[in-house]
Amino acid sequence: MLSQIILNDNPPARAAVVTSARATTWPEMRELAQAIVNAYPKMGKRRVGMSFPPTAQSYAALAALDRLSSDVFLFDSHLSFEETRRRAIRLRLGALLVAPENGDPSALSVHELPDEAQWSGTGTVTILTSGSTGAPKAATHTWQSLCRPVREDWKCPAPRWLLTYRPNLYAGLQVMLQCFTNSGTLVAVEPEMAPQAVTQLIYDTGVEFVSATPSFWRRLLMFSDRDFLRSLHISQITLGGEVVDQPILDMLRLHFPKARLVHIYATTELGRCFSVNDGLAGFPVSFLNTVLPDQVELKVQEQELLVRSPNAMRKYDRYSDARLDAGDWFATGDLVEQSSDRVFFVGRTSEMINVAGNKVYPIEVEQTIRTVPGVSDVRVYGKSSSIAGELVACDIVVDPKQNPQKVKENVLQVCRTQLASHQLPRLLKVVEHIDISLAGKTLRTKTYD
Repeated sequence: MLSQIILNDNPPARAAVVTSARATTWPEMRELAQAIVNAYPKMGKRRVGMSFPPTAQSYAALAALDRLSSDVFLFDSHLSFEETRRRAIRLRLGALLVAPENGDPSALSVHELPDEAQWSGTGTVTILTSGSTGAPKAATHTWQSLCRPVREDWKCPAPRWLLTYRPNLYAGLQVMLQCFTNSGTLVAVEPEMAPQAVTQLIYDTGVEFVSATPSFWRRLLMFSDRDFLRSLHISQITLGGEVVDQPILDMLRLHFPKARLVHIYATTELGRCFSVNDGLAGFPVSFLNTVLPDQVELKVQEQELLVRSPNAMRKYDRYSDARLDAGDWFATGDLVEQSSDRVFFVGRTSEMINVAGNKVYPIEVEQTIRTVPGVSDVRVYGKSSSIAGELVACDIVVDPKQNPQKVKENVLQVCRTQLASHQLPRLLKVVEHIDISLAGKTLRTKTYD
């Protein structure tokens, strides 16, 4: 698994991880991982938490803990130490590992914790999916389930991948494993890096493969120089994490005509389920009620997509707020609609806006507004109302070359002609940019007065 990849006796001489601070070669990362194995043998066969920034030291430590058969819990490095420790205690971990900012890169700060629960017996990786309130959902995978979707690509040895996802989440781990399995170079994007800086990084490091959310791509296309974008030598673009609509696919095809476009459906609990590479939004109806090549099965029940996947997690950790084991069919929370021979995602059950008893899916409203000339980006969300329960609120980013008031008027006109009355935005605001989460997704959190 990861330890076999990084602790290889014959590592390639090229760079393994590139950050804004430095480039770390494969031999250097192997030495770092071996040094951590030698320095921390007592971390073996225990429940261990690790703050996980996208650095060579983090990947070396993860490989070392794999070699030591630890149950590893990955925490977002943006959490404060106090909050990370609080969550680790609630999950009954035995130790928390934190990389020092300076000094020996193989040295980790080890913080022992009280009341450690029993080790699983095999060595696992637990991904913490949320947790702004209470304990996060903790999805426990085996290294086998994480590595199962990874493919060796003999056509492209030593690929250069851009990491835009948080490294501690499922998508980030998949990008890393796909890159490392093929002895490639992983180039990490800083969380607050400006779009122009991202495109410059892609150019300077020769990145060929980019995996990111549609929101990330919209921001990159909106604020980067178009001619410079066309000078990048990107051979594959992978989208995931959010609904992939036709406009974003068409925009990417326009700017990167030679790149292969792939959108992937995956969740933390189910792992990678399927991919689509025909340049069209949604997925073929033929994917339903059959066994896909990776032994994944899909069906729709009351408009919700259900999945059965061999790439799924083992279970939620027993000290997580979530209790459901990955068993037979898993309700994803993603809502779909069939149109002709295609199935389209229309939103999530958690994002639905209830306007006086009528269901409104933000994505459907956003797709209508994106057709208005001059709208560069849009976010639709629910806002509380004492009369209707919730109202549809909308933020739009206007092309700097357009008149904001005119674009706003056109948006309202298009909405009135194409949407039902309960779908109409009652609150519409022009903003400079749409915020995205650390996971690269549009923030649609409902607001309450």
